[in-house]
Amino acid sequence: MKKKTTARKKTRRAPGKRNKKLQAEGFRMPASVSLLVVMVFGVGLLYLWCCSRTEALGRQIKSEEQALEDLRRQVAGEEVRWNGLIGPRNLRAALKTHKLNMNWPRPDQVMHIRDMALWESTAGELNVLGSLDRNERGVRY
Repeated sequence: MKKKTTARKKTRRAPGKRNKKLQAEGFRMPASVSLLVVMVFGVGLLYLWCCSRTEALGRQIKSEEQALEDLRRQVAGEEVRWNGLIGPRNLRAALKTHKLNMNWPRPDQVMHIRDMALWESTAGELNVLGSLDRNERGVRY
């Protein structure tokens, strides 16, 4: 007897169904969505960088203000010390310790400068008349 051969029914398979092991499992993401995700990630990183930079600048400003306050206190202390040194009592004591004999100036030793700009422009000459001196003598402009 003849062996009965069974014919395989030829069916067309859809492309991609042939080798299921070779296909990657997962989903496809459109390029616009992936671009959007990258942009959101970039904006997030930029925001974090700005926040950290702002905090660093705030700490720096605080330390600079503290240093400025310390310097102001130091200047105030030095001004108090200087004012104490140039007081009449301390000046007399310094003159005595250095054995300097100083008196008040005589009236002919005192020079009043009324027009400082004129005084500086003439390199400190003594025969300079200020605007007040001219008016007192009747000089008209």
